[in-house]
Amino acid sequence: MKDSKSIKPKAFIGTGYIIGAITGIVAAIAAFVFTENIAISIPLFAGLSIPLGMIIEQKMQVEDKEKKPHTIKIMITLIAIGVLFFFLFFIIKKII
Repeated sequence: MKDSKSIKPKAFIGTGYIIGAITGIVAAIAAFVFTENIAISIPLFAGLSIPLGMIIEQKMQVEDKEKKPHTIKIMITLIAIGVLFFFLFFIIKKII
């Protein structure tokens, strides 16, 4: 009888992006429900789903590659820009 090996199931490539997109969709729908303004929910979806998907996808990779510091800086910048656009659209909506 052969020894059975325990195999860790790996998520397929792109799972992090799908999870990020689902999170962005839920956040955009919640923003639309609360504000009833589609102009706020679209930038929220774009600003949240892409960087969050990149972060989750990078965490799900089980390779032993060292993460490059500029990649982390780019992801933090993308998240900050998304949050900034969200607040700008929200403030502009309140003013107008």
